[in-house]
Amino acid sequence: MRASMGFFAAFISIFYLAGFGMLGYGIWSIKRSNEVESWPTTNGRVESCKLVSNADGESTTYKVEVRYRYRVKGQEYAHDKLAFGYAASSGLSAHREILSRLENARSVTVRYDPIDPQTAVLSYGVHRSIQFVIAFAITWLLFVVGFTAIWWVASNNDSVLLQNLITP
Repeated sequence: MRASMGFFAAFISIFYLAGFGMLGYGIWSIKRSNEVESWPTTNGRVESCKLVSNADGESTTYKVEVRYRYRVKGQEYAHDKLAFGYAASSGLSAHREILSRLENARSVTVRYDPIDPQTAVLSYGVHRSIQFVIAFAITWLLFVVGFTAIWWVASNNDSVLLQNLITP
């Protein structure tokens, strides 16, 4: 019994670590993306943008890759981050909208870190990619907690049934 509990604890801890890791990344992305709202802005120009797809055997994900240039205090910078937490997803139409907006822009507003102007983004806030990570992490953790509870109940004997079993 002790060996199986030790094995289960080691096994399930991997899933807890993954869930809390995803949740931590989502919370970090929310914090970082919301900080950007107060960053200074400058005008920039899009050098390139494209829609990239990645297909495995069962599904395809899409992501807009962008490269832009901007100036801060006479120094020119180039960057490629669209937003903190932005990630590929299967929602093709959403990524096409982003691509269309960037392709049709003569200039873009670049938000840059006042401490490190090399760090910049084009958008901020709790967008769909962040919402998805948070929702997935919470769902993952709820499943792992449920699985842990089921294992715990199944691994214990039924002391209540045995205690209340009346035998002559």
